[in-house]
Amino acid sequence: MSSSSLSGPDFRTFYQQDKLLKFFSLPSQAIQEALSLERTTVNRAALYTALERYAKKLGASKEVFAQLELLRQPESRAVVTGQQAGLLLGPAYTLSKAVTAINLAKELSTEDRPVVPIFWVASQDHDTEEIDSSYLLDFDETLHYLRLPLPKDTPAARIDLKGAWVNDLLNNLQEANFHEHFLPDVTQLVQEAASQSESFSDWFAGLLYRLLGQHGLIILDPMQPDIAGLFKPLFVQELEEPTVSVTAVNDAAQRLKALGFEPQLGRGEAATNLFIEEQTKEGYRRELLRFDDRGFFTERQTYSKDDLLDRLENDPRILTPAAGLRPISQDFILPTAITVVGPGELRYFAQLRGVYEHHGVAMPLIWDRATATVLEPPVARIMDKFNLSLTDISRFDEAKAAELLELHGYAQAFNEALQVLNEQFQTLLEEIRGIDPTLEGTVQKGEAYFRRTLEILKSKSGNALADRDDTYTNQFDRLEKHLLPNGTPQERLISPFSFFLKFGIEPVIAAFLALPTKGDHAIRI
Repeated sequence: MSSSSLSGPDFRTFYQQDKLLKFFSLPSQAIQEALSLERTTVNRAALYTALERYAKKLGASKEVFAQLELLRQPESRAVVTGQQAGLLLGPAYTLSKAVTAINLAKELSTEDRPVVPIFWVASQDHDTEEIDSSYLLDFDETLHYLRLPLPKDTPAARIDLKGAWVNDLLNNLQEANFHEHFLPDVTQLVQEAASQSESFSDWFAGLLYRLLGQHGLIILDPMQPDIAGLFKPLFVQELEEPTVSVTAVNDAAQRLKALGFEPQLGRGEAATNLFIEEQTKEGYRRELLRFDDRGFFTERQTYSKDDLLDRLENDPRILTPAAGLRPISQDFILPTAITVVGPGELRYFAQLRGVYEHHGVAMPLIWDRATATVLEPPVARIMDKFNLSLTDISRFDEAKAAELLELHGYAQAFNEALQVLNEQFQTLLEEIRGIDPTLEGTVQKGEAYFRRTLEILKSKSGNALADRDDTYTNQFDRLEKHLLPNGTPQERLISPFSFFLKFGIEPVIAAFLALPTKGDHAIRI
């Protein structure tokens, strides 16, 4: 495979093999070094007060407050992960991220150096189209798309939670075919979290606290005023030198491109790594702050540096980090040792080392999270019947065709034909070498052509058999509905509430908590 065709999974492999060290501060397994990173910018007293207040507001369990006490200790460190505040937690990988952080923190924590798990709710994010909906698959294998009318381009923390939204959502759940025994528990969970929430991001955080708070997960909302104030020194430095971090991001992008990888981040002309909130008739709107020889500006307004500093002093939530500064702002206020990320985020962090260095913040160890695919009992039986693994999910059509050819006795015939083809061309090749060695390439091209023709015929024959064999076709179609809904891997589309409604909240949470902290895994419920 050429470097230009390398994609996400290959980048993961390169990272895990420590072939990309110039983009990261630590090797992929340097856990002890990560735990020893200095965090001189962390104001633990203010951080504790803010996180404790938020936990009380959302009704967190006693285990959360015990973890907060550990966080106060100067020796403590954190395993941090995060996600946007998606409806019903968004896709299931939200849960995978959270339990990876919980389990990793437990593995690494000692009496002398406690390690706590922290979940960063991306409440500053204004892309509401990424959080306003959720997908659930019911027992009829109907894929339900639930969506709320959230205001556009508004940070999740600025969206007031409406009781009508909660009621509409619960009515939709009742109309789907889920287990009637588990619906009351899910309804209670959703209503309780909503009852203590002011904003849409509060609701998300409240759900997480009720699901994972007893396992010590601390939740941080950066738009809470007492948290937002902790970012001010970082943002002041960014306003003083608005082009340095952007240059660092773009330079890393060019170096990634030179290795054949497509960068995740790109900062356009005049872009900074800051957003500013501007109030319009429709409410708060988050605009990218730009900078050139004239000063700072957005599409609507111009600003002097002093004006921005005054606004930041009056309301620290007015400025928020763009993607190229967001992780640095996290590690500026937290004693982060390890950040748990998904495959796409891994490439994103590869562009940030220079930004960390510019702000004097130690870049944490970047941990490639565990992935989880839930195999419901009927799905598990089909997978076992055909001896399929998680690696087969992306090639169901190929697996289906191969199984049908085997079933109908044609697989052996095709394999024998390929064997005969190989033997005959080898014999021909020996003869040709004796006549004219320069013709050897022509013979090899001919063999490749006939081999491709047979492979195409084999595939088309399998597809033709599929049309005649409803049983097998239906079973593979069922696998696709569960494991590749809408052509997307399950954990990137289906909400974990889909599984709560089928199998109960506690069994599903227990199954996720049993995941290792790395690798790709199947969960059988």
